[in-house]
Amino acid sequence: MSVVGIDIISKRGERRKYLPLEMRMKMYEDVIELRRQRLKHKEIQEKIYKKHRKRLPISTIKDWINRKHNPFGKVNKFNEEPSPKLEYIIGTMFTDGYKYIDKKKPQYFIRLEAKDKEFAEKFAECLTKVLGRKKPYKPFFDRKRKRWIVIGCSVLLFKFLNRTLKELKTIIEYDEKCVSAFLQALFDSEGSIHIKIKGRKRRRQLYLCNTNRKLLIYAKYLLKKYFDVDSSGPHLVRKKGNIVHFPNGKIAKTNKDYYYLYVRTKSFLNFYRHVGFSIKRKQQRLIKAIQW
Repeated sequence: MSVVGIDIISKRGERRKYLPLEMRMKMYEDVIELRRQRLKHKEIQEKIYKKHRKRLPISTIKDWINRKHNPFGKVNKFNEEPSPKLEYIIGTMFTDGYKYIDKKKPQYFIRLEAKDKEFAEKFAECLTKVLGRKKPYKPFFDRKRKRWIVIGCSVLLFKFLNRTLKELKTIIEYDEKCVSAFLQALFDSEGSIHIKIKGRKRRRQLYLCNTNRKLLIYAKYLLKKYFDVDSSGPHLVRKKGNIVHFPNGKIAKTNKDYYYLYVRTKSFLNFYRHVGFSIKRKQQRLIKAIQW
């Protein structure tokens, strides 16, 4: 039977291929668990082979048990435990954030492009903490795009974020702090607060927009259940195929339906207390809207 390990050289002098990361991770967890059961190295090797049909070298098993090496290599470790910082990342990835793979290396990237530096800084802070980096991620300004950009790299976080909203709900709703962080990320990304004055009439609007109607329905549910924030919608405000005129003079055609969720004025204070914005200009506008 062949021995498949990490950086193992065969008798013919051929370098063996790495096992897929997911398999190495599962084998590593099994090795540690079997060692806790006081099994000997040879017994662990046999158990691993029976389960995964791959035979680990005894030297690799010893190194894993002694924590001398691990199957992650240079992969950024990822803490999957629910936390406000992880929920903020999840919320951002459902709005302005996105993922992509550099297939040449390969490397798995998590990226954000934001108009507000504070938003980018908050996302960078969360990425740094969740990935356990000593050197923090920092946003850089792209003059061509006129956006602050943050780029993180982690195959583990990348694959975690591939889960659907339905699969992530138990993590998002771990506690009120996690729910608050998730909602704040949504509103930092695609939320707005406007105050319009026309004569004696004053109109205040706090809303969240997105093409994903199910996401807005879920946000509405979270706002009400956890923080007693009432909202209206989602309302269809722009249909697929509509022509949009931007302030810079550009014209574009929408390729998806566009929805808005409006927070009712009576709930502005509750929203401020429990969710709010990490972006100063939005937070200050919210305070002004509450005071009026």
